[in-house]
Parts: sequence; structure tokens; C-alpha cells
Amino acid sequence: MYHDRCGWTVLTTSSKHRSTLDTISKLDRDTFTALKTIREWRNSLVPINRLPLEVLSLIPTYLSHDVDLFRATSVCRHWRRTFIQHAALWSRLNLKINKSSLFVKTLLERAKGSALDITSVRLFRTGTFDILALLSPHTRQIRSLDFDYDYWPNIQRFSEAVSGPLPLLHTLQIHVVEFDKDIMEADPPSLPLFSGAVNLEKFILHSEGAPYLNHFAFPNLTTFELTTSPEEFPTSQLLDFLEASPTLRTVCMKIGMGTHIGYVPPERVVVLPNIDMFAVTQDDPGYGIATRISCPSARFTLLLHEQDSEDMMPQEVFSVPWGAIGPQYMASTIDEVVLAIKTAAETTLSCSLSFSSPGPTTLELGYRMIQGYDETPLSLGEEHSQVFSQASKAVREHPHLSNIKRLRIRDRHDFLALDQLARIAEEAARLFKFVGPLEELILDVDDLRPFLSPFSSLPEFQDLMQPDAFPPINELAVERSREPLEEECMAAIVKLVKSQHALGVPFKRVVFRMKDPPVVMVERLKPWVGTLHFDEMIEEDDEDFM
Repeated sequence: MYHDRCGWTVLTTSSKHRSTLDTISKLDRDTFTALKTIREWRNSLVPINRLPLEVLSLIPTYLSHDVDLFRATSVCRHWRRTFIQHAALWSRLNLKINKSSLFVKTLLERAKGSALDITSVRLFRTGTFDILALLSPHTRQIRSLDFDYDYWPNIQRFSEAVSGPLPLLHTLQIHVVEFDKDIMEADPPSLPLFSGAVNLEKFILHSEGAPYLNHFAFPNLTTFELTTSPEEFPTSQLLDFLEASPTLRTVCMKIGMGTHIGYVPPERVVVLPNIDMFAVTQDDPGYGIATRISCPSARFTLLLHEQDSEDMMPQEVFSVPWGAIGPQYMASTIDEVVLAIKTAAETTLSCSLSFSSPGPTTLELGYRMIQGYDETPLSLGEEHSQVFSQASKAVREHPHLSNIKRLRIRDRHDFLALDQLARIAEEAARLFKFVGPLEELILDVDDLRPFLSPFSSLPEFQDLMQPDAFPPINELAVERSREPLEEECMAAIVKLVKSQHALGVPFKRVVFRMKDPPVVMVERLKPWVGTLHFDEMIEEDDEDFM
């Protein structure tokens, strides 16, 4: 201790004291390290942390949100060390959540050389263009890309940034919005886009305007999904795109908003030899695009006309050009026909016709009317009976139904007036006269009376169908999941069975599949039927009816 020139007292530490302080500090650090090590050892004895690392690293894959992965790394040092070292956990880049370039840089460093799945790309957001510079060195690692509500110029900008080989990219999903025409017009993107993705397998394009299909070429594509609503659909571009994708196995397209189909020479038909499923949904009636595409190996084909209730229903919902559609999508032999129609909650009317071949190959023609934006409840009784009539006519006009073995009718509705039921009964009579003999007739309907009209007690159904209108039938199946069978319907079934027996075509088997099967029918039908079978059906959910 000494006094400085100003009179202050200054304390000095001897070398012995300094050495003691250093020793204490080192001991404190060692103690801290020892305690940390003890805690880590104790934590390692927790049952969940005794799992093999490859099992523990699977836990974050079951978390519902990406941010939960970062929270999981804060549980303990063991979890943090395990998860950060597992590069595949960091390979999903959600750019909607991970907005900052620092965040993206951290993820790319942790992902190392793992295949990258990049989702929710929106380059029009402020501050995201610098992310392209971070992604460019990792283009060979990109396995999937998902553009979420962006513009064509930004899609092109991204494509240019990742130009070059994209050997791992197998899924590309693009949702493009239109520019506001009052502000700016979007020029078509330059050719080509994502040309390095020679191994792309799945391409999903949702374009609110022109889809610019001539800007893409993926020779090894197996799945193509298109949703678009341009003012005029570029049919020629679509055919060129499909023709350049010979390995396609699944094609699903929805073309809406009153789209006008572009002209294609009648002689041009693109053959897709490997297609397994082909589906087209259009706002406009008709089957224009389908007549220009041939899928000779397709196991399932759906051609659906969908419209809002605000639009007038076309005069011919099922105006089918059988000569142009049938040969291109199915074999000439049809052994099963399903006519299904449903109205639900005054919001939707759905109808479908399914024609199946022994292959099996199924061609389904569909019509759907949905409630418009005004949310006005619909009164669909008249439309229901009208669509049923048109569907029945389409069946009768089919050129290859001589070998039909099975006919299923599914008719579900909330309520139909008697005159509407009478119209259905009239069409059912025409349909039954056309088909047959049948191995099986399945009536899965809410109201049996229109389909058993000559045996019904209602005067409105009299003289609509004679008993001999029914074709020879080996098996009759009656299905109903909502309510038990009424006495009136049971009596009509007994009359039908007796009538067929009198004509020399007795039923070999009658099956009841429904809630509370009517076992009382055993005694009433036993003299006229070879076998009776009852199955109790649990009330089903009709959401996937069509």
C-alpha cells in the first residue's frame, strides 16, 4: 500500500494473493464443468435419452409445426447435440416462416448435403430476393419446390437463379396469381423454366391466368395436376406438353371460370400409353379435351362437368359423343354400370355414370351443381329428376351394353315431390327395358317406390312400368343405410318377386343390406326365392358419395 501524488491510497496485490485468486477461479471453472458433466450424465440416464440416437432423432419428424423443431433443440444439451447433428431434420425450408436470410443460412449449414424440400416460396415479399443467392450453391440438393401465390416474373427469376442441373428435383408445385391488369401486365416467362429438372416426376400447376405450358418440358414426368381458368384455354399447348411426357401415369386437370377451349384440328389425338388415371373437370359442358386425348391403358377415367347454381343447367348434361370417347378410354365390353345421383342440404347436386369393363377399366362421367356465392338455398328437386332422366338416356345410348351383368342405382335425396318421383319412375322403366338379362340389380336408394312402380300403391306410379319391363335378374340387392324398410316397400318387393316367378325368371338370391334388416321377409319370400341373405349396415357417411 502506498500514497500517490494526489493523496489517494492505492492497494496493491502481491504475487501470492494473485496466485490465490487464479487458483480460486480455476477451481470455480472446474467445479462448474464437473457439475455440468454430472448433470449431463444424470440426464443421459433418463429413459428417453437412453434410446439409440437414430431413434431419438425421429422424434422431431412427428412434430406438427416447423418451429417446434427449434423448441426441441432447447430441451437439453443431449437433444440439441443429437438434432443438430442429424442433417436431414433441417432439410425442410419453409420460407413462409423462415423469413430472414440468416435463418435460411443457418438451416442450410445444418442440412449439410441432405436433399432439400423448399416450401412456401414467395419472392414478391420484401427481403426475400437475397435468399436466392443463398440457395444457388445448393441447387443440386433441391428435392421439391413449392411456390405459394407468386407471379410469373418471380418464378422465372427463381428458375434463372437455380439454372443448371437439378438432378434430385422430383416435385414442383407452382401456384401463380395474375397481375392486377389495372396496374401492370405480366409478360410471358422466358423459355424454358426449370430445364435442369430432367428427373422431375410430379408437376402441380395452379394458374389463375394463362398456364404457359409451352414453357415447361419434363421428359420423365409421371404425375401432372393442372388447375387453371384463363379466358381461352391453350389446348394445343396442353397437347404438346402431354405428348412430350410419354411416361405420364396420372393426369388430373380442372379447367374453370367459363373457359373457352381453343381450337384443335379434329384429326389430332395424343396417345398417352402409360396413363393409369385420367381426370378432367370443366365448367363448360361437353368433352372437347377428352376427345383429343387417348388413354388406352387407363384403369380409371373421370370426365366431370361442374357449375355454379347461378348458371343455367345445360339441356343435355350427358350429351356423350360415344364414338369419340368410348374407344379411347375403355374396352368394348361393359359388364357393370353404376348410376348415382344425390342432392344434399340444398347446396349440391351430384350425378355420375360409371361404366366398368372386366379389365378392370372404369369410365366415369359426372355432373355437379354447387351453390353459388350468393349462398341462396337451392331447390333441387326438379333438377334432380331432370338429371336422372338425362343420365338414364346416356346409358341407353351407349353402344356397348349388350353384355352388362350388373346394374347399380344409387339415388339419395332430401325430399322429392310426387311428380318428380314419377319422372324418375318413368326413366327407370325405360332403363330396365333396355338392359338385361342381369346377374345382379342393386337398388341403393332412399325411396324404392319409383323403381318398383308397377307394384306400388301410389296412383301416380300406375301404368308407368309393367311387370314384364324388368329384365331377367339372378340376384336383387336392396340397400339402405338411413331408415328401416317400410311395409309399403316390402309389399312391393314381394309383388316383384312373385311377378318374376310367374314369368319363369325367379330370383336365385335376394339380399337386404340395411339398418334393421327386415327378417320378416323370410316367410314372405321363401316360396319364390332360392336364397335370402340379410346384412346389417351401419349408417354410413355420404361425404365421399361422389
